[in-house]
Amino acid sequence: MASTLNWTQVHTRPVLMIPGPTELPWPVIQALNQPPSIQYDRGFDEGVLEPTTLALRQVFQTRHEVILMPGSGRTALEAGALSVIEPGDRVLVVGAGVFGVLMREIMGRVGAEMTEFPVEWGARLDLDRLAREAERLRPKAITLVHNETSTGTTYPAAEVGAIARATGSLFLLDTVSSIAGHDVRTDEWGVDLNMTGSQKCLAAPLGLALVSVSPRAWQAMEQRKVKAHSYAYDLLRWREQWVPVSRGGKVPDGTARRQPVSIPTHLTEAMRVAVRLILEEGLEHRFRRHAVAAGALRAGAAAMGLEMFPDASILSNTVSSIKVPAGIDTAAVVATMRDRYGVLIGTGLDKIRTSTLRIGTMGITASPHYVLPTLSALELTLRDLGYKAEPGAGVAAAQAAFANAA
Repeated sequence: MASTLNWTQVHTRPVLMIPGPTELPWPVIQALNQPPSIQYDRGFDEGVLEPTTLALRQVFQTRHEVILMPGSGRTALEAGALSVIEPGDRVLVVGAGVFGVLMREIMGRVGAEMTEFPVEWGARLDLDRLAREAERLRPKAITLVHNETSTGTTYPAAEVGAIARATGSLFLLDTVSSIAGHDVRTDEWGVDLNMTGSQKCLAAPLGLALVSVSPRAWQAMEQRKVKAHSYAYDLLRWREQWVPVSRGGKVPDGTARRQPVSIPTHLTEAMRVAVRLILEEGLEHRFRRHAVAAGALRAGAAAMGLEMFPDASILSNTVSSIKVPAGIDTAAVVATMRDRYGVLIGTGLDKIRTSTLRIGTMGITASPHYVLPTLSALELTLRDLGYKAEPGAGVAAAQAAFANAA
């Protein structure tokens, strides 16, 4: 029998356990509660924006420039694509889910001669076959979604980067749902454009796009035959107008510079605090915390009789994609968890929308404080909808996983 109590009456909003945007640490929220500043003022440019982008290098694990712009992860993807790809350039797109397909769409819009390398959703990537295809095409760029948010899978970016280097291709990597949650080694993996957004594992507010740029990517931009067909998101303009000579840019050190596009000052200050918290925690600890939390969530789901959607060898530590039991409506699960128990998760996307649920373990939500109540709410919801699991089994299994990890 479904519960007749609405446990959300005492709450002002649901807890965000979706795959982004995620819950924000309190210091990040406080950073938004500041008087306005001027984006072109030198105090903001040198006191907030620049320190933030320099600190982000440590998160990206790169020695090179990290560009921060208004937008989202998709803005970053488009900025990266339109900055290095010209009409007619060959591009090999690894398509393993909704967001791999998104990159195919973006490349089509910038005029690339695009070849998709399809991967069955939730399945492993055949690296040998990809290497042969890359050798055959010799593309200007290879693109990969590192952590496919739609399917809860993580793909071997290091190996794909090696294939790109072997064929002389640029390597464009979408890390929207992996950066600061998974170990993303931009330089070591040969990533030329590492493109992401602010609102997932970075645990900052939605509204910023971030792209790290390698020397090879700058060179590709400088060697274009025609200018990029965007004024605001042509990354080369950052090198020309904002990056100092001492860091490989065009602006003489110590002279006035300008941002090519107006930067949201409050969001940048919030990002500055978010990055500080990441570095204070330490990357190694942060990656392990996400791995343990995801493992505990999966253990809890298994104890409730639920199965994961992807191949077990490529399970994500930031997005869990869970198959729903037969006869259970995914939309009803999401609505009931939100409206009756105050926890918001997501359905799957596109062709697996009605067969899977997605739960994020990102930023501060990768912890017992969030995972255990989420499993409890999921169990109660499934019982309300007619699926019976042993009461408390999911929470007990997850709690044991957390205890054993400690």
